Amino acid sequence: MTPYKPTRAARRAPPSIARASAEIFRELAKRTKYVDPAIAERWPQLAGEKLARLCRPGRLTGRGPGRSLELYVANGAAAAAVDMERDGLIARLNSYLGPGSVARLSVIQTGRPSAGAEKVEEGPSDAELGAALASFRAAVRRRNGGK
Repeated sequence: MTPYKPTRAARRAPPSIARASAEIFRELAKRTKYVDPAIAERWPQLAGEKLARLCRPGRLTGRGPGRSLELYVANGAAAAAVDMERDGLIARLNSYLGPGSVARLSVIQTGRPSAGAEKVEEGPSDAELGAALASFRAAVRRRNGGK
C-alpha cells in the first residue's frame, strides 16, 4: 500500500475578461478625461462644423437628467464663440441624447488647438529660420569685433 499523498488545492478560475478590462478602462478613462465614443464620433454633426473646429467634447458628468458636458477649447476667443452658441448646442445634444440629458456646458481652456482646428498662419520654414540665425550670429560677431 502506498502512503497517502495529498493533492493540490484546485486553482481559482481566472477573472472574467469583462471584469479585468473594466478596471483597465476605468483607470484609462480617468486619465484621458473620457468622452462617450458615440458623442465623439458624431461631434461635427451635433456641434456643427464651426463649433466642431473650435472645441472638442469631454466627459459627461452627473447622473440622470441635467448632466454637464465638458468642452475643451484652445483659447478665450474660442470659449467666447462656444458660449454664444451654448443654447443651440445644448438643444442639439438633447435631441440626440434625450430630453433634458444635458443641462450645462463646462468650457475648459486647454491652451492647445482642438483636433479639428485650422491653421491660421504659417510660420517660417526651417531654412528661413537657419538663415535668420546665421545673419544674427554674423551681426553679433561684427559688433563684438570678430570674437
